[in-house]
Amino acid sequence: MIRDVNGNWSPNVTKTVTLQVLATTPQPIAGVWTSGSESRIVAEAFQQAGRPIPVVSGSISGDALGFWKDNQETFRFTGGALMPSWTAQTLFRVGVRVLEGQQPKLNILMIPVPAVKPDELGKWHRDCMTKDAVSVFPVAPQDPMPEALMDAYFAKPAHTALFDYAQTPDPCAK
Repeated sequence: MIRDVNGNWSPNVTKTVTLQVLATTPQPIAGVWTSGSESRIVAEAFQQAGRPIPVVSGSISGDALGFWKDNQETFRFTGGALMPSWTAQTLFRVGVRVLEGQQPKLNILMIPVPAVKPDELGKWHRDCMTKDAVSVFPVAPQDPMPEALMDAYFAKPAHTALFDYAQTPDPCAK
């Protein structure tokens, strides 16, 4: 590890601390891990410093996908998708199941985070996702917590009534 910095989940702070690291670290940097959705900001800082963009990891967001779309030759992302849509849907489905008396087996549910691989970014990108789309989050191509997997967490499992992941609203809908 070369450095550990804190961007406070703020684009301006993230870019500033990344540029500071780049100004004081002449050796090549092979990868950057972010704990949030600052992937685009980190990549832009490398561009601004005239440095090659390393592999960037973290949680994918609409602005990072927009940046990827414009910089497919230089931006490499691999990471996960901690997005509001499926997180809220999973929480809602668990709540419905508890209220229906399905009896959770555990008090902590381990929910798999969808993997976002470099060669699959096109599956996540939508036209409304530009480098300025900071509040747009993609929808995972498949349900990260399908009913069969969720069933394993309940003593009396039953399908979540009226839920269909395919009906998840389009992040570009107005």
